[in-house]
Amino acid sequence: MVKDFTRAITHENYGKAESGLQKYYHKVEKIIYHTPMKLTKEEVEKGGIFTFSSDEFMTKPDTSNGLPFILGGGSLSYLLALFFLLKEELGTPGTVCVCIAVTALIFSIIYYFTKPPKENILNRRDGLITIEGALYQPNITMRFKDVICCYSTGGENGLGAFRLEVIRPNNYTFAMLNAGDKDCYRDIAFFTWYMDKNRPLPPGSAFDPFRQKDFERRKEEGFPRPLYMSNVPTPEAIPEQQKERERFWKEEFVVKDGVLMRHFTSSGTDK
Repeated sequence: MVKDFTRAITHENYGKAESGLQKYYHKVEKIIYHTPMKLTKEEVEKGGIFTFSSDEFMTKPDTSNGLPFILGGGSLSYLLALFFLLKEELGTPGTVCVCIAVTALIFSIIYYFTKPPKENILNRRDGLITIEGALYQPNITMRFKDVICCYSTGGENGLGAFRLEVIRPNNYTFAMLNAGDKDCYRDIAFFTWYMDKNRPLPPGSAFDPFRQKDFERRKEEGFPRPLYMSNVPTPEAIPEQQKERERFWKEEFVVKDGVLMRHFTSSGTDK
């Protein structure tokens, strides 16, 4: 029996900060900018970037262990280095650093064993996304169309820059949203394609067992038009299915004022 990953909506929007965040200069729009990576069945089974995939849900691993391991590991390494290498008194600055390291180590241990369950879920069926809350805060579930995505700035050397993130609506901190490409525009292309339930499933063997079922669902619904924009074609898995879909509408691309734009040509059968 497949586990139900349905979660109740916790936040409808970003409150009073909504208008300002919509103008955030690091914002990444939900557009299929590129043909995304092909997610394989083997990658999901290994539990790497994703731990489960179907035509309705995808899950990502709990990343909350990263903080206690990095913070605690760094603090412990610092303390051990002092213990084995220090040959003179610490003095006031050194004592302060030791106190900070001990506090960080204790916090890391406590947090590791007491942190609440963390989840990262893409609910394609209902158009919802669940992301981890910060520290002890509960997980956040919003409509995918309402979450605001942005890219990271990284360090001074550029490391960690242009990674896809989601702004949390409760404290406006950032949650990493990684699809494996390490590029915000390729990652958002994958997530947007998957979350657009009016399009075929994204490329990759991870979705092959569900393509026929997904096609039949959209066919029964009359092949509703896509929910999000795309700069690339998103065809059906096989030509026969593509021809059947094009009885309702055909996705075409034109260049207008130097910009690639998508429009739909109606066959006359869709209302």
